[in-house]
Amino acid sequence: MTLNKLISRRQVLRTGAAFTALSILSPARTAMAGPTEDPFVLRAASGQAALRPAPYGPTDVWSYNGSVPGPEIRVRQGDRVRVLARNGLDEDTTIHWHGIRTPNAMDGVPFLTQEPIPVGGDFLYEFDALDAGTFWYHPHQRSSEQVGRGLYGPLIIEEANPIRVDRDLTWMLDDWRMTRDGQIAGDFNSRHDAMHGGRIGNSVTINGQIPERIAVQAGERIRLRLVNAANARIFGLDFGGLAPVVVALDGQPVAPHAPDRGIVVIGPAMRVDLVIEHDRQAGRGRDRHRCFLRGAGIPSGRSRLCLRWLADDGARLVDGPAAQSACRT
Repeated sequence: MTLNKLISRRQVLRTGAAFTALSILSPARTAMAGPTEDPFVLRAASGQAALRPAPYGPTDVWSYNGSVPGPEIRVRQGDRVRVLARNGLDEDTTIHWHGIRTPNAMDGVPFLTQEPIPVGGDFLYEFDALDAGTFWYHPHQRSSEQVGRGLYGPLIIEEANPIRVDRDLTWMLDDWRMTRDGQIAGDFNSRHDAMHGGRIGNSVTINGQIPERIAVQAGERIRLRLVNAANARIFGLDFGGLAPVVVALDGQPVAPHAPDRGIVVIGPAMRVDLVIEHDRQAGRGRDRHRCFLRGAGIPSGRSRLCLRWLADDGARLVDGPAAQSACRT
């Protein structure tokens, strides 16, 4: 089993004040013990995360092991998954393993498959990773708020014979309803949201951050695993000239195909696996690729980002007036 740390520099996107930056992350991977009797510990607790850039301070969140998203759990198909969930919150919780087959007792549904994990308590989740694919974990106890405050993380089950790529990356997309002082709004489960299709936020993040720069090698082939952790937002991702190929949907392999009209649409809780191959000629002369992220409720003119390839300096994210200039053909 391996653990992927998804934390590095973070920035915020505020709807109506900025547009969504889209970047290729390269999380550091820390090797965990191989087959062992010791379970991996996931501790849910309150903490803080830098969801907004300076001069804003940190945001109060609930998280696993102190990070948003929680640590990436990555195993091989057929491995035994053993996770000890510890509850450091001030309320009950559970962990549900979204999209993957598990014994009923391991499904994490409170009062149905298990009693909720009490404050200060723990619960051992244990199951075989029968299915390869992109999955994720999150609570099913008061999930609209617990997930909405940051309790989620990716679960990756690698195939016995995976697709050959140079890098395998995970993006967890989310939007947050933030107050003016940079905190998560506490109006969860409101009647207004129930009548209007769910809780839509005003700040979008990828892996809890929006990095400013991308390091991509000419000719590099990337597997990009997308997970939508938002409560209600539907994202539409436009990779422009990068021409992504869809290879899996919701953890299930599909015949490789281009997304309809070039837009990768991903609804709440969905997963999409893409293969993106960077053209070896990218960055030469006037050659450039564009990359946008659009979401329901974000004005299209303000959800725009230009991803410009530089021949000797990887790729640079450009926004504001500079994006309008850089994105002109």
